[in-house]
Parts: sequence; structure tokens; C-alpha cells
Amino acid sequence: MNILPEDMIFHYLDTNGDGTGTTNAIGDYSTPDQFYFEALKNCNIHRILISVGDATGSTAQEYGGLSALTNGVELKVYDQTDTEILDLTAGNPIKSNAEWGKACYDVDLKTWGAGNEILVIRWTFDKAGTPINLAKGQKISIDLSDNFTGLLSHNFFIQGYYG
Repeated sequence: MNILPEDMIFHYLDTNGDGTGTTNAIGDYSTPDQFYFEALKNCNIHRILISVGDATGSTAQEYGGLSALTNGVELKVYDQTDTEILDLTAGNPIKSNAEWGKACYDVDLKTWGAGNEILVIRWTFDKAGTPINLAKGQKISIDLSDNFTGLLSHNFFIQGYYG
């Protein structure tokens, strides 16, 4: 398969779904919010890279350096009418740093000496047998319903291609 550069998708999930909204999820989402990508045409999403930046001292049972989340982080796919069609967290929202590993396994805490830490998560959908195939108007979404104001950064970066 020959994929042209203009067909590649490298996109931070954001509050508008098109790259024009907020990409750093460090707000208070006690009123639930979504960070998402809406497909402009049929596409294949191969993976999502998640990063959670905070000061030093993060532990497995925290989220970043915050206490464990009450409601958690969910990764879902919605159709054109915003009806949920796939729950990638299978009804078990991610509430702590360590819980990312139960969904996608690839989790690492980067602590290069003095300074802030960053938790990095790689969720490769191909490892489940196929990328996530989105039709035009469908979206992949990180759904948040907790307060993340203590984090320094919190981003969700998808990679894939149109076609």
C-alpha cells in the first residue's frame, strides 16, 4: 500500500475534534468533556500516544501526581449521531497511572534526573488485530469527567491514515 503524505493522520485530540480546540486536558472536567478526532472521510487509526506530565513523585496508584480519579478516563468511538459504538476501556475507566497497563500494556514513567516527570502510554490498536476504522463523521474520543487541574500536561496524539 502506498500512502501519500497528505493522507497521513498525526493529530492531537482536541475539544473541537478538528485541531482547532484545546489539546491540553488539564482543566476541571467535573462537567464531562471530550477530546476527540472526527473523521473527515474514511480513515484508519493505528495508535494513540498519551502523555501525562506532572511534578516528581508520581506513584502507580495516582493519576499523574493527583489522587486516583473518581470517574476515570475512557476511550470510545462514536458514530455520526454521537451514539457510542465501541468502548475501548470495556466499562473500566482508567483511574490511576498503573491502570493504563491493563488496557494497552505499554506504559512508562520518564524521570530523567531532577525536574518534572512524564507518564507515556502507547496504545497500538493493530495489536488487537486491526486499526480502528472510522467512517466519515465518526469520532474517536477520550471522555473525561474528573478534575485534572493539578497536572502540567495531558495530551492524546493519534496516528493513522485516510483511505
